[in-house]
Amino acid sequence: MAPTTETCVELIQQVRELVQLRHAVAHRQVEQGEPSLALISLLSEFERRGECAGGTLAQERAVDPSVVSRQIAQLERAGLVSRRPAPGDGRVHLISATAKGIEVLDGWRRRQTEWLRRALDSWPDDDVHRVSSLIEAMARAVREALEPTTPTGATR
Repeated sequence: MAPTTETCVELIQQVRELVQLRHAVAHRQVEQGEPSLALISLLSEFERRGECAGGTLAQERAVDPSVVSRQIAQLERAGLVSRRPAPGDGRVHLISATAKGIEVLDGWRRRQTEWLRRALDSWPDDDVHRVSSLIEAMARAVREALEPTTPTGATR
């Protein structure tokens, strides 16, 4: 059975609160000299994927390529990523995390993990895993609902 209107409203309120908390954490990080959450997220993508084009990430993130380009420039100035022309098409640059970038990312993850472990200290690991799995499933469903559709209604 599909969720009720009341259940959807409740979920929207809880997600809004989590987003507000995310902004508070991000603000705290920047105040403490940490890279912004947006930069950490992009750096993490380069670490996970290996070398790739910024335009590819922009398309997959459904953001304007100029946004990703500005973030890449910030990461590059900080020495956290490097770029090189793509073989066969010098207009496209392939971006990869540098050793320094991976070191910064590892430190950021360690600090965030320690903080979250303290925040959820009274939660059993199984509950944290269950919540994580549910959030992942919800995000997948929401992402799929955002996918562009063809005029006939079929997903591209």
